[in-house]
Amino acid sequence: MQEEKKGLSWLRLILLQIVIGCSLIGIFAYVFRIGIDEVRIVPKESTNRDMFDGVPMSMNITYPGIGTIAIDDPKELIAWKASFSRLLIAGKQQNRANASRLLLSGSIAYLDQEDVPFQIGTSGLSFGSESVNSLEVSAEIRKLQNMLIDKTLTSDTVGAAIENASHEVFSLQDGKLTALSEAERAALTRQMRSAVRLIDFSHFDFMAERPSAHYVVQLTDELKSRKHWLHVDRYDNAYFVVFDLLDETNHKAYFKLSDTS
Repeated sequence: MQEEKKGLSWLRLILLQIVIGCSLIGIFAYVFRIGIDEVRIVPKESTNRDMFDGVPMSMNITYPGIGTIAIDDPKELIAWKASFSRLLIAGKQQNRANASRLLLSGSIAYLDQEDVPFQIGTSGLSFGSESVNSLEVSAEIRKLQNMLIDKTLTSDTVGAAIENASHEVFSLQDGKLTALSEAERAALTRQMRSAVRLIDFSHFDFMAERPSAHYVVQLTDELKSRKHWLHVDRYDNAYFVVFDLLDETNHKAYFKLSDTS
């Protein structure tokens, strides 16, 4: 009986020590904020360059006054993404405003990330919050902008610009601008929409001649202080040549008129 009481005393003592020990650990953990069995996940800091690791699903490009086109071809999207990435890595970061006369804008949509907006002119490229504008990549920036302009000047977008009632369309002859009638404008829109884009125009020599007709589309611009003109030249009633005076890359888009137009 005495041994049983002695065993119970030892058991109570051990239990008391365990309780005191746990209490002390709890007090120290509270006072010194010591985490017990706590796993903390530190989120990865996302940057615009990380966006290039994502899977691009689509890309839209907006030409001011002309319209917006969408690209969803996977191979083409990867090529555009690589071009943007190469310029951001190679160029020096700049915080000054883009001074280009013509700015194209757009965004890339990703499968697993937020859309990233971009803007490009001859004097710089911005992608999200990053921007580059330096001599090392100036030629590449102009080349990329030229390619984007070429991509957006289609028979549909140019035709829509001619048809858009908020724009004015003129015929230019002997230095005099004459507004087109509704019928003339509708006919020009129909011809432009049905025209076929030409890729290889190196063998054409008609550019040395005067166009048989010259049209000017005054595009509405957010910057009311300046005018934005799109020029459409027609040669031999068979070809259209489209160019923008604000375009510092001097790009021209060539179209062949449809026989049915």
